Amino acid sequence: MKVYRTDEIRNVVLLGHGGSGKTSLAEAMAYVSGAINRMGKVADNNTISDFDKEEQKRQFSISTTLVPIEWEKAKINILDTPGYFDFVGEVEEAVSAADAAVIVVSGKAGVQVGTEKAWELCDKYNLPRMIYVTEMDVDDASFRQVVEDLTTRYGKKIAPHFQPIRENEKLVGYINVIKNAGRRYTEIGQREECEIPDYCKPNLEILRDSLMEAVAETSEEFMERYFNGEEFRLPSSRETANELRQKEISNLLHKISPVVIEEDEYDASTSIKKISRLFIGI
Repeated sequence: MKVYRTDEIRNVVLLGHGGSGKTSLAEAMAYVSGAINRMGKVADNNTISDFDKEEQKRQFSISTTLVPIEWEKAKINILDTPGYFDFVGEVEEAVSAADAAVIVVSGKAGVQVGTEKAWELCDKYNLPRMIYVTEMDVDDASFRQVVEDLTTRYGKKIAPHFQPIRENEKLVGYINVIKNAGRRYTEIGQREECEIPDYCKPNLEILRDSLMEAVAETSEEFMERYFNGEEFRLPSSRETANELRQKEISNLLHKISPVVIEEDEYDASTSIKKISRLFIGI
């Protein structure tokens, strides 16, 4: 592992209710980044994070584990924390050392007590955060309900970035709410552009409105543009994007919380990109 400058290193803590998928997310990120060459599973007792015999027996984390990964030009120290309240001391220690947080929420179980406790800890330590919704391939998972419940609790800070495309109760793709563009999975790690299905459009408009309102709340300039009916668009060049990231992303992430979805468990590359791009500028 090469030597990194301090501005190239970020400590990102994974928070959430027990069983929401924090350890599986850490494992997938380690696999895709090349830190490990085979991806383990909690059920098989072979994840790099839950290595303790007691954790393997109980099949949940009882201590915080550090999982370092390298992605592009950054080093991200993933802090995988326990989700059960018996080990809250471990969680708070990790949060106190973190630069940012990913709050993991099950798309099936929805917002739980552990989700609320994670949010409270982020508020206590003033951490920028994003929401990562897992289990979107489960039959009765509902991204819409998760976003609604989060918005009810935390208001316009909740900024959904993606909407799942589901067919026959299965996750087959997603819509980028910002770009207003659909992507369909073709095979593991592969996706292609697709038309946005008609049945997704009503909820997509709701999510876009929620996202625009969340961004508008962050500054008077954005609020004025919002009320003038202007669309917030992505920067047109990499240079502009980098400039925007350095100047505004830190301020933005302390005011809004992006909501993203889990994709194929073996393709966490998009997840790492989301995390690194959001948090490397803080």
